[in-house]
Amino acid sequence: MKKYWAKLLLPMFVVLLLIGCGGDGENTEGEDTPNMDDTAQVNEGTTEQTSPQATAEVKGVNNETVGTVNFSESDDQIKIEANMKGLVPGHHGFHIHEKGVCEPDAEDGPFTTAGGHFNPDDKTHPGHAGDMPSLYINEDGTAEYSATFDRIKMEHLMEQELAVMVHEGPDNFANIPERYLENGASGPDEDTTKTGDAGTRLACGVIEKVDADSN
Repeated sequence: MKKYWAKLLLPMFVVLLLIGCGGDGENTEGEDTPNMDDTAQVNEGTTEQTSPQATAEVKGVNNETVGTVNFSESDDQIKIEANMKGLVPGHHGFHIHEKGVCEPDAEDGPFTTAGGHFNPDDKTHPGHAGDMPSLYINEDGTAEYSATFDRIKMEHLMEQELAVMVHEGPDNFANIPERYLENGASGPDEDTTKTGDAGTRLACGVIEKVDADSN
């Protein structure tokens, strides 16, 4: 009879012992065991996004909206995010221009009223403050673009009337290898050092300060 009760009580004793050891919420080293609420707070903190401080609605030559470009500042760098649609697939020159005037029917050509690349330090392309990595449009005419760099400052975007420009062709960033030279000519010509030979201006958007109350 005693052996019967011993066999019955032994498993119950083991269960109670395990419950007693784990019920205080601490691991074997005495540190608190994370709970679901703690994990949620960590994940939430790592996915926090900065609201844009400047933005541009980009329009094509027929005044149709083809995308939006947002600018936000973090750690003395500018993050540029763009969403585009309805554009010709392939690489396109993508720049910030010196004048926030986007006129598709300008006398000298679409959006020429926006002037040249924003270049406060009087450098040659691709050293302009307004020179950005190229924009690639997918086969369906859309693009999602994100780049972060310290060449341009938020104060430029907030205090000066500037524009975002999408060009018809790719930007060669004035990279003209010597094997392409002819008749003893040396390096890129004047047009290349101004624009990167990106060609006609395809779409333009005036950069405007985002109203903090609208966020």
